[in-house]
Amino acid sequence: MNVRPEVHSTILETLQRMGGKALEQNLLEELRARGLELRPEALRQALLKLEMHEKVRVISLDAERKLIELTGV
Repeated sequence: MNVRPEVHSTILETLQRMGGKALEQNLLEELRARGLELRPEALRQALLKLEMHEKVRVISLDAERKLIELTGV
C-alpha cells in the first residue's frame, strides 16, 4: 500500500488547522470531510513516515486511541 506524496502535506495542513494536535479518529474524519478518503491503515502508514521525518509525534493513549501532534513543521 503506497500513500501518495500529497497526502502527507494534506495531513500536516489539516493538523495545523485543528490546532496542532488531534485524535487519530478525529483526524481521519476531518480528512474525509475535506475529500481525502483514506483507510485507517493508509493513515497510519502516512503518519509513520511523517513521524520518521520528525514532522509529527504519535502518542498511544490506550489500545485504540492515538494522539497525533505536530512537531517541527
